[in-house]
Amino acid sequence: MLEILITLAILTFLFWLGFHITGALLSAAIWIFIKLPIAILLVCLGLTLSITILLIPLGSKCFKVALNVLT
Repeated sequence: MLEILITLAILTFLFWLGFHITGALLSAAIWIFIKLPIAILLVCLGLTLSITILLIPLGSKCFKVALNVLT
């Protein structure tokens, strides 16, 4: 009976650990493959818009949006 309880405790711990590792890997993959390219494109757009004098406010807003995407 004690062996069954120990086995169930170990199995529960392994499922818990696997759940958290899978969540961390999924979060990292979403950040690397979705959020980072979007932020890079927004920074490039903001840099391009900041070159022209009339569009500087729009360029600074693009920088702010890029920072919000990464957080």
